[in-house]
Amino acid sequence: MTQEGRIRVAKSAKKALWFVFAYLPLLPSPSEGFLPNFWSRVLTLSWDSHTHQYMTEQAILTVTLEVLRDASDQHRAPAEDEVRLGRAFWRAVGEVVSSNADTDFMTSTKSNPVYHFDSERIKDSTAMLRHLWTQTVLSVRAKEYQSARFSLGQLFHSLQDFYSHSNWVEMGQKSIYLHLMQPEEPAIPVAPEDKPTCSDCFTATCRNNLLPAVTHTQLLTTGYPSSSVSKPHGKCSHGGILDQNTVLRARGGINKDSTSPVFSPHHYLHKEAASLATEATQAVLRDLKDTVGDEALLRLFSVKQKPALVFVLDTTGSSLRRSLPPVSELTPSSRVEPAASSRPVHLCCFHDPYVIGRQV
Repeated sequence: MTQEGRIRVAKSAKKALWFVFAYLPLLPSPSEGFLPNFWSRVLTLSWDSHTHQYMTEQAILTVTLEVLRDASDQHRAPAEDEVRLGRAFWRAVGEVVSSNADTDFMTSTKSNPVYHFDSERIKDSTAMLRHLWTQTVLSVRAKEYQSARFSLGQLFHSLQDFYSHSNWVEMGQKSIYLHLMQPEEPAIPVAPEDKPTCSDCFTATCRNNLLPAVTHTQLLTTGYPSSSVSKPHGKCSHGGILDQNTVLRARGGINKDSTSPVFSPHHYLHKEAASLATEATQAVLRDLKDTVGDEALLRLFSVKQKPALVFVLDTTGSSLRRSLPPVSELTPSSRVEPAASSRPVHLCCFHDPYVIGRQV
């Protein structure tokens, strides 16, 4: 590369760095988990990070399509363009996504460790998850869908944060932690408050900074962000440029919120954490479907059934004989595309001065 090229690259890198620092105040405080939405990904220059928005949208879309497939006569998963989920569906999804993201910004929740599985408040956070679950179910059954979407968004945020803020992935776990939502499932003990969990890390990327006594004995721990409660000596920090606790022992951090080492010391495990968080989100939706039923879940996300095909025939006097082709030519046949043939069909005949209706 020429000297001029190196200068140009250096200037571009400098501009990018200034861009990040200029917009740092717009980013969530370090107590929050995965990046909230697309714009956070832009501001952190971590284009391949999985955000709360992305995981939530993908989970809802996946489970909704599963429900529609199961309700269809077609024994295959319908393509998204066949289902044609309308604007009402995406507005409903948007409400869940907004509630999820707002957990990072509302005064009552943004620095509360319980909402983000921070500061080893795992027991309290788990209790809150189950409370939000109960709220969601009751709201759906009462047909208060907007309220249900709000509580569901908060539930998803906290649940997803568990996989980013805890050492679940570092312990080698490949499946979701069922106990969070199912009390009857086995629980993994949390590290005692007086037990050190991390060693010092002096680089942006922290590897093997979790103490073997924690990972080998399968003790759960989460990072302590500076925006939360005081961090005891030897505990893990949340980590990243926004966390002032990174200079306190144990230095460094363990969060997997993004793929950027500037914000996430365990960035190299971001994909694994995001994958488990998405799987856990889908599991909640499937449990909700089993609890309230398919129809209620579809109504929660404003999914309407396929519209019926309606044929209106004028049977008055000679008009029927004069202009009406055989009925068999008007009704759907095997030549009609599958998306249309699976719709309910109604044949309505009217004869002045009254109307007769029947369904076929």
